[in-house]
Amino acid sequence: MYIVYTPFYRNRKGIFDGKPTKMQELKNKFRRGMDADVIDSIYSTKKEANEAADKLFKKAKRN
Repeated sequence: MYIVYTPFYRNRKGIFDGKPTKMQELKNKFRRGMDADVIDSIYSTKKEANEAADKLFKKAKRN
């Protein structure tokens, strides 16, 4: 699964790093204090995640 995060920092990699996330990695992030509100969406393909991340990044740059 590919997770797209809400734009917190104004860099593209902070929204989506291009790597798939395993369930164990996600579980560890929540254990370390990540909030569910940080996740914008979850995709099954890298292409969909990249498109969504590009839209979020462009929107974040305008604000």
